[in-house]
This record gives sequence, C-alpha cells and structure tokens, in this order.
Amino acid sequence: MKYFIALVVFVVAAYFYPQIIESKGGPCQAFEAKLTGEIGAQDQNAGLLLGLASGVSNGELGKRIATREYEDLPTGLACVRAYYTLDTNDIGR
Repeated sequence: MKYFIALVVFVVAAYFYPQIIESKGGPCQAFEAKLTGEIGAQDQNAGLLLGLASGVSNGELGKRIATREYEDLPTGLACVRAYYTLDTNDIGR
C-alpha cells in the first residue's frame, strides 16, 4: 500500500511541478513559458515574437503545439509531456 501511495504522490508531483516552477496556472501555460524561454535564449527576435504571442494566448499556443505532437493524450497530460520532452532543436523543421 505504501508503494501505491508513493506512486500517487510521485505522479501528482510530476504533474504539478511545471506549474509551480514556471509560476503559471496550468500545464499548457507552463509549457508555453518554457518554450518561450528556450527559444528566446537561442534567438532574441523569435523569442520576442513568441513572448508576445504567449502573453496573449494564455496557454492556447502551448496547448496546440502539445496536442499536435501527442494526439493520443489528453490535453493536460500532453502539455506536461511536452514540458518534460521539449527539444528546441526540432522547432522550425
């Protein structure tokens, strides 16, 4: 029973970690914030445009990217998975 409880605590922590670290209200907003930061570090102009778009979209941009990448997962889980597996080298190809 204690292993099951530990597993539940781990899964819940993994789900809410991106939101807490990025100080956002949802997993898609957290993914979008990480995406903006990563791209902004590589290219300032692209980061500026993505920052402006993410300020207006309130997580919708992150949601669309994540659900396009992981179609079989529910939206929240797709955003969490996209947050953990983000590779900015794939963007723009």
